[in-house]
Amino acid sequence: MWQFFADYPWFTLFIVIAAGSLLGMVRFGPVKLGAAGVLFAGLLLGALDPDIGPAVPAGLSVLGLALYVYTVGLEAGPAFFRELRPQLTVMLGAVVALVLTALAVGFLGSGLLDIPGPFLAGGYAGIGTTTPGLAAAQAASDDPTQAATGYAIGYPLAVVLTILFVAGVAAVRNWPGRRDPGTGLPDRLVSRTVDLTRSARWAEVPGVASGELLASAHRPAGGTLHIVTGDPGPLAPGDALVLVGGPEAVEAGIAALGTEAPEHLLYHRDVVDYRRILLTNPDLAARTVAELGLADRFGARATRVRRGDQELLAHDDLLLQLDDRIRVAMPRERTAEVTAYLGDTEARVSEVSAVSMGLGLAAGFLVGIPKLTLGSTVLSLGTAAGPLVTAMVLGRLRRTGPLVWVLPTRANLTLRQIGLLVFLACVGLTSGYAFRRDAFSLFGLKLLAVLLAGAVLSYALMLLVCRLLGQSRPRSMGLLAGYVGNPAITAYANSRVSDSRVNTGYATLFALAILVKIVCIQLIVGL
Repeated sequence: MWQFFADYPWFTLFIVIAAGSLLGMVRFGPVKLGAAGVLFAGLLLGALDPDIGPAVPAGLSVLGLALYVYTVGLEAGPAFFRELRPQLTVMLGAVVALVLTALAVGFLGSGLLDIPGPFLAGGYAGIGTTTPGLAAAQAASDDPTQAATGYAIGYPLAVVLTILFVAGVAAVRNWPGRRDPGTGLPDRLVSRTVDLTRSARWAEVPGVASGELLASAHRPAGGTLHIVTGDPGPLAPGDALVLVGGPEAVEAGIAALGTEAPEHLLYHRDVVDYRRILLTNPDLAARTVAELGLADRFGARATRVRRGDQELLAHDDLLLQLDDRIRVAMPRERTAEVTAYLGDTEARVSEVSAVSMGLGLAAGFLVGIPKLTLGSTVLSLGTAAGPLVTAMVLGRLRRTGPLVWVLPTRANLTLRQIGLLVFLACVGLTSGYAFRRDAFSLFGLKLLAVLLAGAVLSYALMLLVCRLLGQSRPRSMGLLAGYVGNPAITAYANSRVSDSRVNTGYATLFALAILVKIVCIQLIVGL
């Protein structure tokens, strides 16, 4: 009966993706398995017949993994390099915690319980929920199914324990965070009109110098409404000014200038227009807001940029990417010109440059080829870390001449999801039969005990680093989520506290943790 799935592997692959995705939607307490549901569906089906695993098309898992890590690197690269200087000590602390965890897992598992290195390496990847780490463990092992078994045991353990740790941090009232870098981005942006009751200079208004406040429209006393394309000039009683920023920054600006107007200036659409315009013009990708030249070309002003679920204040030095939705305030008669200039074409949102993506992936595989031999252990970036590191650098560069390296947000997320699902389905199917043999045994219990101890140690060390380095409670929750590398943990942390530092902390450690885990995993395999 089960031979059917071995005879028709393409059918099997996609039925596992479908069934696993359904499993990933099921809520277990505060979290869902998400894409990991595909791994467990593959393990279940692969466990039914020993012929199913070998029938999976060769090389497909490598392609899926490459798409996943490359798209992750493109997105994570800018955040990693941006946080490198201000959060260097936190990053070093995370590296130390990961290395100590690897040593503990290796000593307990191999030294005391005689568990083979590939099982421990896969389990270490599991408690770090790092899919590229699983690929690295399989590539370094003589039997890839051993690493997959360890990963499948460690993954659910990691999700449950991390949720408990995050909940514990959220419940702690005395968490000072004296050396936290700051509050980060506002949770949302607003625009308000202020009626001036006193004279003021724009540069001296609270929030302007720090980049937390912008002005988009100005109506001088007795004058006409116009778009502010730079410094609005001398401000006098009787003027009306539109402020844009986070709620707290806007309130502070209103208090410094006068009182909130009963009517919003931008409601006068007969003179000015404001709307979100989709950036799809490839010539403008990876340019700054200032380089758009909206003021000189059209007398217009970009005020906000929506990127995915995040809304950013449109500073002059903000780098833009395809698929950004730019809120523009402009003279009404120039609306059509501004729209055509930025693109605003939905059909181009999901287009991918085959040239830049092909070159980027080829460079990533090339970077992964060199090997370093340390005794009996061979280290290399391989097909997991090679494309990841390359993509992080390219994501930081954004473009090189005519080549735009970054992808539109929606295209990036689509390719990432496809790659991850294909990889996990392949791993589950090829490892299912060995998982049935090894996981549900005394050996499996010993491995579970080692991974439990390693996970508790690892997460506790990371939180200790956060506490000693004076990180705030919200940022510590985000740092732990990025350290583990699971978006489900980030979602849970955001449900416990509404603070942008959760997502900033996640972005700080996510890519770095993957790279360190890959190196540690290759060392563990050699035990």
